[in-house]
Amino acid sequence: EQRWKMILQGMLMTLIISLSAGILGLLLGFGLCLVKRINNRPINKTAHAITKVIQGTPIVVLLMIFYYVIFGKIDVSAVLVAIIAFGINFGVYSSEIMYSGFSGLDKGQEEAARAMGYSRSQAFWKISFPQAAKKFLPVLRGEFISMVKMTSVAGYISVAELTRIGDIIRSKTMEAFFPLIVVALI
Repeated sequence: EQRWKMILQGMLMTLIISLSAGILGLLLGFGLCLVKRINNRPINKTAHAITKVIQGTPIVVLLMIFYYVIFGKIDVSAVLVAIIAFGINFGVYSSEIMYSGFSGLDKGQEEAARAMGYSRSQAFWKISFPQAAKKFLPVLRGEFISMVKMTSVAGYISVAELTRIGDIIRSKTMEAFFPLIVVALI
């Protein structure tokens, strides 16, 4: 039955969802991190509240809210919904990771750059960002790997990603060991 083709299709779908959600999440996370660094208390508190609400929602529930509630009445691809849900989830976690990287920097670094004639933007991109990135990139990589594993729940909204394909093969063959081991190894 050429089940290997099904496995490849599932891998491709997992890859598409993971990479797209990763890019979306990084953009959202960086933006949210910058908002959290603003000295405007209401904006800062709102950004932190959004982060806590998304972090407190299980990913399966978040995925279903997006699919059945937010996009329920609109004809939107389940894959796109999965990308958005995983992207937002990854975004709030990556914003916290980035925020902690920036929080660990000595404030004198940016002040010294400003005293040397750098603009606020130049001081951020040439001084603060490279130092913070050294701190948060390893943790961000681990969070991305966790997000790739989380895509296994996309089958709840009928996305034929790798885990769902393994489950389909298992139901056809009545053999659980081989499909699940293949999925785990991949």
